Amino acid sequence: MIRHLSLLWISCLVALAAEPTDLLRFVNGDQLHGMFHGIKDGPQAIWQRDDLAAPVDFKSTQIRHIVLRGGRPERALSSLSHVALVNGDSIPGLITELDETNLILETPYAGQLRIPRDQIAMLAPSPLGGRLYYHGPFVEDEWKMAHASFPEGLPAEKPDSAEKDSKKDKDSPGRWAFSGSAWYWPSRQSGTALLRESAMPDRAILRFDLAWKNRLSIAIGFHADFAKSKPAVEEDKNGEVPRPLGFAPPRRPLGFAPGDSTILPVMFGNSYVLQIFSTHMMLFRTSVSDDGGPTVERVQINGNSIRLGDSGKARIEIRSNRFTGEISLFINEEFVVQWSEGGGAREGIRYAGKGAGFGFVVQTEDSPVKISDVMVAEWNGMPDSARSLQVDEQDIVLLANGTDRFSGKVSSLRDGKIALEGKYGQFQFALDDIAEIRFARNRLGKEAVPSPDNLVVRLSPLGRISGRPLAGDAQSIRLLNPVCGEMNLNLDSAVMLDFQPSTNIIDDWDAEF
Repeated sequence: MIRHLSLLWISCLVALAAEPTDLLRFVNGDQLHGMFHGIKDGPQAIWQRDDLAAPVDFKSTQIRHIVLRGGRPERALSSLSHVALVNGDSIPGLITELDETNLILETPYAGQLRIPRDQIAMLAPSPLGGRLYYHGPFVEDEWKMAHASFPEGLPAEKPDSAEKDSKKDKDSPGRWAFSGSAWYWPSRQSGTALLRESAMPDRAILRFDLAWKNRLSIAIGFHADFAKSKPAVEEDKNGEVPRPLGFAPPRRPLGFAPGDSTILPVMFGNSYVLQIFSTHMMLFRTSVSDDGGPTVERVQINGNSIRLGDSGKARIEIRSNRFTGEISLFINEEFVVQWSEGGGAREGIRYAGKGAGFGFVVQTEDSPVKISDVMVAEWNGMPDSARSLQVDEQDIVLLANGTDRFSGKVSSLRDGKIALEGKYGQFQFALDDIAEIRFARNRLGKEAVPSPDNLVVRLSPLGRISGRPLAGDAQSIRLLNPVCGEMNLNLDSAVMLDFQPSTNIIDDWDAEF
């Protein structure tokens, strides 16, 4: 049976939202609240506001993206099953048929789609192995910020004019900036953490896209409980008043040397914290004792080198299991390293992460960072991904049980079963038992050239469909997809229309926030 999402939390958010407006962001950084009314030839977006007598049109070349309903879907998709195309599109739906030339996908938003097989890089009938707990960011108020120099909370943000006048005021903490579907760290300072206090189950996958400029130095806390620590107190000397240690004086925000780990328990409490640099990475246990004493301990492992460069982008994935103590790191879907916090010689070590939260903090100055496409899901214990095993000549099938994998040539899907011609015989697998299938590189077709007017529709909880917008209204868009052809796309599950989908890692970093 196809695993369905638990959508209670989404339904509650939608019910509580008081008619959220749409947000249009222009390529120059300006933004405009109102209501999206559709697409007309040009292409142009039709926009309505209460203070306008009639709708106005904006050329798509002027628009970066439109966030619909405050980033909340009218109706979220009920399954994570999807097809990944060579061009980067991720099309959700139920896979019903597959032969040598085509795949048939049933979708609740565009009906039945016929997709050429050589344009399919991956099938994911039951991806991630479990439930999806979070995907975003599409809504800013689901997150909070914290700074170790301000244990009672960040001071109120100054008005724009005052902020500009105080750029030289180094006592003010930096802040993360939310734009569209990403968080940006544009500050020259360091030390403010971006946190989500709940989302991670006991067996969790935390995946996100990371982009950076200059030297990379970022800490990712996971399974964090954000327990409050008490600063140590300096011994009284010469009759002076004791001064707290571990926090910076009120007039000087806490400075971070690249790789400084001493403040991590103050930010994350009982947690694991992964520090990633351009050339290497380290994992720490952080803890807070019953009396508030913070401690940090490095988790030792042989080999911690990576190659990320001084500017770039990468997909980071952390898999952690509170019950077995397993923690694995993947970068760009390739296995990097695994730590074991339980069993064998380390049997006495208890899993340090006591909570369900996670967060990010940049640890060096002048290092802009972008966090996007954050996903938290239940982990079924699968030690690797199909891409880790992908080869030129054979298809790779990973089962949802997290252990079994097979290679060969996937020939067809009929009656809910995938047929695989393997080296040692013929196999059949129930589609519902398959986590994902990666097709052999040598059998993939060339990526379709996108239209200059390309639009990307982003769905919730996951999905990315691109194409040239032909027409539409507030409820649906007629889209010419380079692979699937013309489709009439219902927008009930859409959260964003991206008119300027960019592979440029800079994105908003040159804009004034």
